[in-house]
Amino acid sequence: MDIELIYRDKTVVRAKSLDELTFTPDDIVHIQFINYTQSDIREIEKRFDLNTSILHSGDDIEISSHYLENEKQIAINFSVPYFNADGRITEELVYNILKDNAVFSFIAVDFEAFIPEKQRQSYMEKFNNFRFPTDSYLLIVVGFFSDYFADLTEVVSKKIKVQYSEVLKGNKLSEEGLDKITIFSFNNLIVKESVNEYRRVLHLLRKSSKLSSDTKEALYSELNDLVVINEYIQNNFERIDDLKENISSKIELEQNRIFKILTIVTMCIALPTLVAGIYGMNFKYIPELEWKWGYFFALILIILSFSLPLIWFKRKKWL
Repeated sequence: MDIELIYRDKTVVRAKSLDELTFTPDDIVHIQFINYTQSDIREIEKRFDLNTSILHSGDDIEISSHYLENEKQIAINFSVPYFNADGRITEELVYNILKDNAVFSFIAVDFEAFIPEKQRQSYMEKFNNFRFPTDSYLLIVVGFFSDYFADLTEVVSKKIKVQYSEVLKGNKLSEEGLDKITIFSFNNLIVKESVNEYRRVLHLLRKSSKLSSDTKEALYSELNDLVVINEYIQNNFERIDDLKENISSKIELEQNRIFKILTIVTMCIALPTLVAGIYGMNFKYIPELEWKWGYFFALILIILSFSLPLIWFKRKKWL
C-alpha cells in the first residue's frame, strides 16, 4: 500500500504503511491510499474510526450507492476514466470520505502517473494558493477532478479531430480506421457517463448540512463547469456522427464507381459475346462459313464491338 499524507501546513509525506506515520487527526487535511488490501482497510477503519462500506458498493448502479452520509462522515465514489500505458482508456473507481474537515481517498492504482505534466503543475499551483483551515480540502479534490475531466475531454476531442483530418485527406478506407472511430465513440461515451455520475454526486453533496454555504457555492460553480464540459462531450459525439456520415458517403461513392466500371465492362463484353454466339451456332448454312475471310471478319467485328463502346464511354467521361 502507498500512502500520501498532506498536513495543514502543506507538508506532504509518503509512506508504505500507517506505522511509518506519526500525526494527530487535527493536523491532516488529506490522506490518499493507493493499491490497498482488505487488511489495510480494516486497519484504516480502526485507526481513523471510518465507515468504509462505500468501498464495497462501487459496482452498484443506483446513485444512492455512490453517496452515503451519516452523523460522522460523508462518503462518495465515482469512476474516473484515464488513458493507461497502452494508450487505451480504462476506468477506476475513486472513493472519498470526508470526516472532520479531512478527506480520505482510496484508489486501486495511481492514475496520477498517467496525468500530463501540465495538469499536475496546475494542481500544485492551486494547492499552494489554497488557504487552510478556512477552506475545506474537499474543494481542492473536487476542483482537481473537474479540471481532469476537462483535460480528458480535450484529449479525446483532439484525437477525433486528427482522425477526421486523416479521413478527409485520404481516399482509402481501412478496417483499422473504422475501428478507431468505434473506439473514439466508446471512449467518449465512458467520459460522458463518468462526468454525469460525478455531477449527480456533487448535487447530492451540496444538499449536505455538514458543508458550509461557501463550500456549497464553490460546488455550484464546479457543477456549472461540468455542464460546459458535458457540452464539449456532446460536440465530440456530433463530430463522430459527422465522421461516420462522411465515411458512409465515401463508401457509397466507391461502390458507385465500382458498379459503374462493372457496368461498362459488362457492356463492352456483351457485344463481342453476341458476335461469338452468332457465329458459334451449329446451323448448316451460315453465309460466312465457307468464306475465305470469314474468320478475320468475325475477329475484327469482335474487336470493334468491344472497342467502340469503350471509346464512347471514355468520351462521356465514365472512365
